[in-house]
Amino acid sequence: MTLGGCGQRPEAGATGGEKSGVAAQSGSAEARLALDVPPGLAVTVDGQPKGNAPLEPLVVAPGKHAVEVDGPCGKASASVEVAAGALTTVRAQEFAELTVAQLTLVAKTLDGKPVNPAVFLGDWAVPGAAGQPTPIPACKQRLRVAADGLGGFMEDVEFEAGKSYVREVVLAPGPDMVRIAGGHFRMGPPGPDHYDPNFKYEEAYEDFEGWPHVKTYEVDVQSFDIDRMEVTAEQFHACYKAGFCTHDVMLWGVTTKPRELERCSIEAFELMRDPKRGREKHPANCVAGWEAQKYCEWVGKRLPTDVEWEFAARSRNSEYACSWGGGYSPKVKCDRSGFTTEQGTRETCSFPKDDTAQGLCDMMGSVFETVTRAAVPGRPGLSDCRFNTTARGAPWGGTVMPFEGDEHCFDMSQQEHRGFRCARDVKPADKG
Repeated sequence: MTLGGCGQRPEAGATGGEKSGVAAQSGSAEARLALDVPPGLAVTVDGQPKGNAPLEPLVVAPGKHAVEVDGPCGKASASVEVAAGALTTVRAQEFAELTVAQLTLVAKTLDGKPVNPAVFLGDWAVPGAAGQPTPIPACKQRLRVAADGLGGFMEDVEFEAGKSYVREVVLAPGPDMVRIAGGHFRMGPPGPDHYDPNFKYEEAYEDFEGWPHVKTYEVDVQSFDIDRMEVTAEQFHACYKAGFCTHDVMLWGVTTKPRELERCSIEAFELMRDPKRGREKHPANCVAGWEAQKYCEWVGKRLPTDVEWEFAARSRNSEYACSWGGGYSPKVKCDRSGFTTEQGTRETCSFPKDDTAQGLCDMMGSVFETVTRAAVPGRPGLSDCRFNTTARGAPWGGTVMPFEGDEHCFDMSQQEHRGFRCARDVKPADKG
């Protein structure tokens, strides 16, 4: 069988199919049927499942046959006439509902070594896409990359028919990463700008319309990758085991003691920051800003900015109050969060109903997340803040307004209700 244009094709026969000189024998009562379609598609002939492409040529009776393929973009069908003794190839363009793009996935480790990961479009495996051009069905799909021992990669891509896509991804230890496409964004409350510089913050929320104390800013956000989930206690500990994260005496001397040590998922005052038993997969909390930055550096990343974090938490939509949507209301909060203040930390991604549209976990619950404060025109920076770290979100399912961030410096502060996730820039050549 010919697949994706690779290999030598048999010469075309007069029947409109393709004959194989070896296979064609006078008086033969059999015909052969081959499919030149993207690999991995489920194939059905005359209602009978035949497996997934690529397949060896199928032996069929001469005459007309109904062929159907099924994959991440749905089902597509074609009708084909085959002649006795002939090899007939059904190509992708003969399926009216099937259009094809091309994907090449190049994966490497932090030190540049090639990786041969599993590649998926949604839950559909794409055989052969790692390292070489591979035909795929063209539609909007979630590209997923997975490799043993390394964090994976996710991206929502609108694959267009006839176009070629190349993704070069670095797979690092820690959480999977999600690519967030850039765009224009209004930081701050959804709906009209109710900012009032004379508003007295002490007034109860229910006594006023909107959020007059929160100013909005128009920003342009470049595409970036961000961890799908918060860094866990065992992942944070791995940085110390590797010897990259260390006990910095000068910084540690001014780090604030956590208020409630029993809620820490790590042994915050031990040199190796061991995870507590049973909390290995909980978010690493009681971590100061400088420690979070050090971990992100170890995995070739950085902390997200507060602009990136809010853009991602609100699913790239200025009108969303919450990751999943959320209408505008004077009392708006993300009350679908599965967390409660009594629980403390839980395993990451425990509440998938709270995920963002792009698949990020725990942006609307779990713990506050350490970020760096972006330089936004007209907005003051943090004062006396060496590492420029602050926080976004809200702990354990409290009233969550992602547009109402903390403006305090958290460089040296360890608190039981704050964790972190990492981000990284996207190369311009890999944004298409």
